[in-house]
Amino acid sequence: MNLAIAHDFLFTKGGSERVVLSLAKNFKAPIYTTVYIPERTYPGFRKLKVFSYPTKLLKSPLLQTNALFKFRSMNLSQYDIIISSGNWAKHVGIKETNHPQIHYEHTPVRVFYDLCGNMKNCLSFIPRQIFKLWVWYTKKLDLEATKRIDKIVTNSQNTRKRIKKFYGRDAEIIYPPVDIKKFKYKKSEDYFLSVQRIEPEKRIEIQIEIFRRLPYENLLIVGASSKNAIPYFEKMKKIAPKNVKFLGSVSDKKLIELYARCKAVIQTNIDEDFGLIPIETMASGKPCLAANEGGFRESIIHGKTGLLINKPYIENFVKLIRNFDKYKFDPKECRKRVKFFSEENFIKRIEEVISEVLENKHKY
Repeated sequence: MNLAIAHDFLFTKGGSERVVLSLAKNFKAPIYTTVYIPERTYPGFRKLKVFSYPTKLLKSPLLQTNALFKFRSMNLSQYDIIISSGNWAKHVGIKETNHPQIHYEHTPVRVFYDLCGNMKNCLSFIPRQIFKLWVWYTKKLDLEATKRIDKIVTNSQNTRKRIKKFYGRDAEIIYPPVDIKKFKYKKSEDYFLSVQRIEPEKRIEIQIEIFRRLPYENLLIVGASSKNAIPYFEKMKKIAPKNVKFLGSVSDKKLIELYARCKAVIQTNIDEDFGLIPIETMASGKPCLAANEGGFRESIIHGKTGLLINKPYIENFVKLIRNFDKYKFDPKECRKRVKFFSEENFIKRIEEVISEVLENKHKY
């Protein structure tokens, strides 16, 4: 089977990049992307075939628009099947020859749909008009490309609901993979951990305020920001109290060690699509304390592998952490739960979908 993978960009370390890395590694498949910056993403990509079609337009929304049209013009007719990943790589299926196409939908383009109003409210008058025009045009293309996909798979029930709501299509759920074997448990030290990209939708300001009210507790925050979110990152660092430290991007080895020795991991993301961080936390035998919304509800078993905190978040997180020593989490329960999200299960499910699509190829 001659298989190719198409993915938006490779210049960050995130959940979608891990999905692509797992797919390419296990299927020995080439990756087609636009901007590829090896030193800013996972080292594993350097061992794989990556074909990049870069652009000098590195500012949103020009970066995304340019990527969209690059995928629309890409010819991958030499492959038996294409797996696309991301918001813009889905457009590869616009060409009749680039089929059958399986698309791994991490989330519909949220600035076109449920987060559109939030984004407009952040902009001044002229940028707002430009944004509205861009959304109107690219949203039409997004809907067109989604209709052409042969099979949609997605990362959670939460994202599946969005796909039904915004695209009117169903999707098969295949939870993203975690290499659970590399994580380890060690005795907890005197800190809580937070891991994510440093961007507004991760609500880092909530975490900062929680620990401002808990001056005797320590929070370590791991993660870098995209170029667009650098002002937000700088603001968060400026307002953080002394007991909150930003570590930036760290190596996998360092991150595994941080997970292993933390008391628990904090997550405050807005309606997270799925979220790999709770899985990595549980693989380390540690609980995850997360906002009770989005994909966190699917991965965390409340009271056993972590806690789902209701609004008002700041007050309830503070109360919980003050009484954290009263909770007893069993590392074995955490690690037992995470086996469900193993890389082996992920690849097995993807193989089943590929077989199904190829068997029905005559329909496409």
